Amino acid sequence: MNFTLNLSDVEALLREDVPYFDLTSSLLNLSSQNAEILFTPKEPVIVSGSEEVAKIFTLLDVATELIVASGHKALAGETVLKAYGNAEQLHMGWKVSQNILEHFSAIATRTRSMVEGANRSGKSVEICGTRKHLPGTKHLSLKALCSGGGSPHRLGLSDSILIFSNHYGLLGGLKSLCTDLQSIKARCPEKKVAVEVESIHDAITVAEAGADIVQLDKLSHESVRKIAEMLKQGGNGTTIAAAGGINDTNAEKYAAAGADVLVSSWMYFGKPADYKVVIRKT
Repeated sequence: MNFTLNLSDVEALLREDVPYFDLTSSLLNLSSQNAEILFTPKEPVIVSGSEEVAKIFTLLDVATELIVASGHKALAGETVLKAYGNAEQLHMGWKVSQNILEHFSAIATRTRSMVEGANRSGKSVEICGTRKHLPGTKHLSLKALCSGGGSPHRLGLSDSILIFSNHYGLLGGLKSLCTDLQSIKARCPEKKVAVEVESIHDAITVAEAGADIVQLDKLSHESVRKIAEMLKQGGNGTTIAAAGGINDTNAEKYAAAGADVLVSSWMYFGKPADYKVVIRKT
């Protein structure tokens, strides 16, 4: 899956950093020089955001060469994107472009690491990123997630049904929810209903009540295995989603335990990728 910010949104990112002009480059009279800018990772990465960077330099009216598209791997020292033209314009696009590539390539790279970890289990499992990305970065965060081979857990509150303990606590508890679950499902027959629980007992209870998806919050992979075995023995077709504390180091264990979906925020938080940026005369 690959999608790119539209031109007006990309322009807003640029104008945030360069509201009027580049004072330093203007004082140095760099507009009189032609140059090129190169973006090169110092470590292997899964690239994300290179299309947005290309649009930034297009807006700055310089020629752009996009070498590595989002979702593809770039080796250390492999140039991902080049732009050619007015040196002052290149400086205007430098830092916002570097920030995009470093932040979102890191998300894509961490996601790919988690996908590869889960795949080592030999089981079919989906890696889903939560809505716990920084506000204002949703589009680029989801693009990075998909670039790394993951999928969005929920696009927002309007598209899916996930009932948390904060919900059913207001309804009288899990037992009360289970009593009403079939009527809730009847009101949205085109949607699957997910319920989050925190124990083996509650997982079996909501599955037997008819939950389409049981989301297990912060349970060990051993507990996930027990739940998966119990539901399989009962011929229950409930989807099992494991959430809470899952990352690239334990994804294989949770996948092997029988989870159908691994839900995580881990890929959004961590060290940015390290890109070297060079601007030189042509």
